[in-house]
Amino acid sequence: MIYQLEALDTLTFRTANPFDAGVNFHAYSQFPPLPSVYAGALRKGEAIKARKIKIGFSGVLLNNEFAFPQPLDTLITNEKTDNQEGENELTAMALFQKRHSNHELEWMLAPTEEIEKKVSVSGGAYIKEAALQQYLNGDRKITYEKLGDYFKRESHIGIEMEQKTHATKQGMWYSTELIRPHQCSLVVEATGIKTKEGDVIKIGGNTKLAHVKLIESFTITPPVANNGYFKLYFATPAMFKYGWLPRWIDPKTKEGTFTMKKRKVKVKLIAAAIDKPVPVGGYTENGGPRPMRMAIPAGSVYYFKLLDGSTYEDAVKLFHQKCLSDYRIPFDFNYGWWDRLVYCDRGFGYALVGKMKEDMFHEK
Repeated sequence: MIYQLEALDTLTFRTANPFDAGVNFHAYSQFPPLPSVYAGALRKGEAIKARKIKIGFSGVLLNNEFAFPQPLDTLITNEKTDNQEGENELTAMALFQKRHSNHELEWMLAPTEEIEKKVSVSGGAYIKEAALQQYLNGDRKITYEKLGDYFKRESHIGIEMEQKTHATKQGMWYSTELIRPHQCSLVVEATGIKTKEGDVIKIGGNTKLAHVKLIESFTITPPVANNGYFKLYFATPAMFKYGWLPRWIDPKTKEGTFTMKKRKVKVKLIAAAIDKPVPVGGYTENGGPRPMRMAIPAGSVYYFKLLDGSTYEDAVKLFHQKCLSDYRIPFDFNYGWWDRLVYCDRGFGYALVGKMKEDMFHEK
């Protein structure tokens, strides 16, 4: 079931930055929030065991259309202003063989033409469902939306007071960043909860409220391919045991086998597009803090070569629209070997399979 969450006021989702009144007095907010936010919000304080709740895809709706983070193997090559014609455009990079470099992987990503400068857009670039389908099919150029056009950042300023005298405490001044969405709502795929259409839930910090709607699920059709390669696009952050490498990939050879039930696929990681890591924290059911972990950011892309007779169809069955993060609740990374191939149940590492066309490879 897909839940659409419409903010009734502003929202705030704290980042991992320190927040101490009088020292680090400004609390930043991220948008959209991490997938782990939704399990507690949708439970509404009800006594539902954590293992019963499953979170799948989470993201945003822009003008009632599903939108996904910019794939990190693309660059912004055209940014339309208010007075310009045309569209905001992303261009996919190509693969070049590693030469005279200590780069860990066999291939490196680089643009095929000179780019004047790296463009950053307000709130980040997001692609809608049709553009995502084109990207997975191997199209080099797709259009994007500026997420910053769909929300505003506001500030709330406060100061702690003495309970008895109602005088202000010295050095206890603070400010909090708030998010006010416009034509933008949060969406999350979840099972095992009792939340229903029309409910109002608390989500994020400062007991902010959101109205719940139920909407139809979406299906991203995996492209057809048979050239022995594929790529994985991560629509949500993923936590891996070896930092940027999943636990089923050997850190030295970059080869690995993923198995689930009677199906398996053996692959070699040949290239990756990753940005700086995202810190992930949070709190346990008892209110205590969880250990801080580092996740690869949403939009990361991994390129694989199929080995030992593994097929593209195997990769689609095992990876497409699945949560591939190594992090489990409540086992962390050290769950028992019998659970080693259980998909993540908190929405981290939601993956989509795309094809790699032959014209992506450049020897020079």
